[in-house]
Amino acid sequence: MTESRWTFVAHVLRIAIVFFLVVAISNHDLQWTLECISGIIICSVPILLKRVWNFKLPVIIDFLIVFALFLHVGLGGVFDVYYAFPDFDIITHFVSAVLIAFLALIAIYLLDKYWDGLYMNIYAIAFAVVVITMASGVVWELGEWTSDALFGLGAQWSLDDTMTDLLVNTIGGIFIALAGINLIKTGRLEEMTKDMGKTVDILMNHKE
Repeated sequence: MTESRWTFVAHVLRIAIVFFLVVAISNHDLQWTLECISGIIICSVPILLKRVWNFKLPVIIDFLIVFALFLHVGLGGVFDVYYAFPDFDIITHFVSAVLIAFLALIAIYLLDKYWDGLYMNIYAIAFAVVVITMASGVVWELGEWTSDALFGLGAQWSLDDTMTDLLVNTIGGIFIALAGINLIKTGRLEEMTKDMGKTVDILMNHKE
């Protein structure tokens, strides 16, 4: 799809999350009301970065942020798809892992390109992407365990569920790492991040 279509779809999903908030409020569901509000704030970040600081994220990142929140707080939470279809958790974890991995890929790539303090070849970048994605999955599972221990939310259903989530996170990281190697070699990642690169170059090298 073109950038304009990705952006259009992202905006439609933002509207859907607002609708999910209304549903959660009408259901007197405090947990998912709060999560919908948090989701709306998070998916507004790309817009604020662009309008306030002129920092433009790649449209695919904008879409992935909103799509991950749409799946988690909307379908999974407000409409109880997590409970109706337990394997839906695998989909949300994979999408979230892809998002984290893509963010890690872009961050490391830009630092490697514009900061003299870091030099990594493309395979080292790919390896770092996988490690960061796996680590983020561990942090998430620790968060779920903590929420279960303190509030009894039942986020972790079993050891198998936790290990499956971690495996899916790893697969998502490997997928983006392999895709990232191709994107770097073909120059597509440079094209995707050219607007961000200008800002990062100014910040890292103190250019006016």
